[in-house]
Amino acid sequence: MKCPVCEAIYRPTKGNKGSLEQRNNDYTEESTILSPPTCKRCKVDLSDLLRLHDQAIWYHREGLDLLSQELYSEAAAHNNQALALYSSNADFHALAGKLWALQGEFPEAIASWQQAIKFNPENAIACDCLQMIKLMATNHHT
Repeated sequence: MKCPVCEAIYRPTKGNKGSLEQRNNDYTEESTILSPPTCKRCKVDLSDLLRLHDQAIWYHREGLDLLSQELYSEAAAHNNQALALYSSNADFHALAGKLWALQGEFPEAIASWQQAIKFNPENAIACDCLQMIKLMATNHHT
């Protein structure tokens, strides 16, 4: 994901931890406070961006769960929500391709796998599926 201000590439990681000590009469309690994630280049708060990322991951995981139950259209709806929130995630596009293929929509599947490879040329699912389609086309024409 990119910083909305300076467009530096941002990969979500765990927040910076700070420590706060609270004293109240006879006891001391130490709690951990997470500082908001900030862009390393321009220092803008990336909390909203991270929240969108987490939401997209949730929708994608729900899509995977629905896929395992063979509920393809429901899985596609959840994965499409993930793509709407984070359109440059190769895994989301690879899953979209798989779901299209399982529903017999091969041109859409191929387009989704090509998108996945655009964002991550080493995406195993997209690479394998496109290779299989290529082999099937070659064998079909021979």
